[in-house]
Amino acid sequence: MAAEPFRYTMADLEEATGLPARTIRYYITAGLLPSARGRGVGATYGPAHLLRLKAIGLLKQEHTPLEQIKQRLDGMRDAELAAMLEVETAPPEDRWRRVMLHPDLELHVRERGGRGRDYLFEQVVDTIVKQSSIVIDQQLRDEDS
Repeated sequence: MAAEPFRYTMADLEEATGLPARTIRYYITAGLLPSARGRGVGATYGPAHLLRLKAIGLLKQEHTPLEQIKQRLDGMRDAELAAMLEVETAPPEDRWRRVMLHPDLELHVRERGGRGRDYLFEQVVDTIVKQSSIVIDQQLRDEDS
């Protein structure tokens, strides 16, 4: 099965571009960006959205009117946009972290590339490690008795 392409939330796009969600939604309505996948808070955006937003930002710095930006971006492929922006388009890769619970047991935790540290998720992992340690220690004590 093919890997799911990297997807961004609106908050990700806001952070990466410095643009407010309202402006990004306006660009979608104005036809500068394709529509999101999904609706509402569950909507996601692909790498093409981020590339186009960065291209819009670059062209706006050159004082290009939005209508001209739209005309210029229409028909441009992602590779052309990336070349114009001189950016790498491959999404950051996920990494797997191994947490040893016991010499015969380990937990594998995915760290998503390009995302900041999720402290709530880390607390969940810590809780799993602590609880498994309690269970493993109890099991070993029961075997010794």
